[in-house]
Amino acid sequence: MSGDTFNSYGSGHQVVMNGGSGNTGIVTGGRATAAQEAVEALRLELRELRGTLAPDAERTIDGSLPVLADGTRPAAERRAALAAISGAVAALGAAATPVRDLIEGLRGLLGG
Repeated sequence: MSGDTFNSYGSGHQVVMNGGSGNTGIVTGGRATAAQEAVEALRLELRELRGTLAPDAERTIDGSLPVLADGTRPAAERRAALAAISGAVAALGAAATPVRDLIEGLRGLLGG
């Protein structure tokens, strides 16, 4: 699938597809939680950094975002995904400041 697609099915389910990677799945209830909104903001910031990251860092992010976005995963797994993303962008220095700020906010939302 190319490009981003947003499909809303009434006030119930929302599906976000991001070109086949970093997909957030189904958001039930039509209203995103603070954590879901923060994950989406993080995903958008990370998209801006694409191309400036090493290939292994991009793979780490691609593997970690779905875990982070899955609200059914235990908080410990989601915090581990945050740590992996943080490590993946560490080499970017100041360019990654918005990402680090979002990660800190998400840690607070996930209890860590």
